[in-house]
Amino acid sequence: MEFTQHAYSAAVRSPAIHSKSWRLLVGAIAIACAGSVGAAHAAETTLSYADLADLTLAAPVIVRATIKSAERIGAADSPGLAAGKARLLVTATVDAALVAPGAVPPVLRWLWDAPVDERGRPPKPKGEVALAWIGTPGADGKATLVSARGQQPWSPAIEARVRAIATEMLAGTAPVVTGVSNGFRVPGTVEGESESQFFLSLANGHSVTMVVISRPGEARKVTVSNGDVIDESAAPVQPQTLGWYRLACALPANLPPAVMNGDDSAALAADWKAALASLGPCGRTS
Repeated sequence: MEFTQHAYSAAVRSPAIHSKSWRLLVGAIAIACAGSVGAAHAAETTLSYADLADLTLAAPVIVRATIKSAERIGAADSPGLAAGKARLLVTATVDAALVAPGAVPPVLRWLWDAPVDERGRPPKPKGEVALAWIGTPGADGKATLVSARGQQPWSPAIEARVRAIATEMLAGTAPVVTGVSNGFRVPGTVEGESESQFFLSLANGHSVTMVVISRPGEARKVTVSNGDVIDESAAPVQPQTLGWYRLACALPANLPPAVMNGDDSAALAADWKAALASLGPCGRTS
């Protein structure tokens, strides 16, 4: 990373964008930062909740910024550039820091592989407002996007969603689920009634319990209990929340063989499938 930052600093200061030194510097940046070049424009795919959560959880700094300039780099100076893209050097003024461990420089710079139109021309984003998910920038404003989708067009709705995700993340109320360790099923007092409990392992070494209650004529109720006491007053998992994301995007599609034991294994597996169906798909698009 020290080499990358040094090269980037030199590239930003260079007045001759088509010079041989610029070509060498940009090539070094592209190789060292493979996979970290961002893209954002109205033509890009709209991100799902899971996509936004992936970005927000990965980025130590998230900013809303107004693009001051986007200087195109020649194709010969852009190794690894995908078809239908143009590499630009973006300079942006920070309007607000949504997430940051400390002060953020007022002006940031990063590389952007922008989509081109049918004539091969990149967009002209000067004046546009974007959200950028970045690593901690240097004092000189050098920044690296956390993924190829780490810059997106700004809107009040997308900022509100990102702020909500960040708030839940900082509160620590949605633990990181790593899998399912055990489970059992208990039949009810009437035909078609049952309760299944699945013990979910967490990244912090603890566990939570996902409870699936089935009653005739009713949709299965899925709740998650963080404590030892499980009762019917527990609230169902709310979609489009960080707690929902931790479950829908992390739980396996099928129960592990170690959990599939006993005479009720088939029914337990059916309850697991029903629980996943009630959560809905993760919705991650990349």
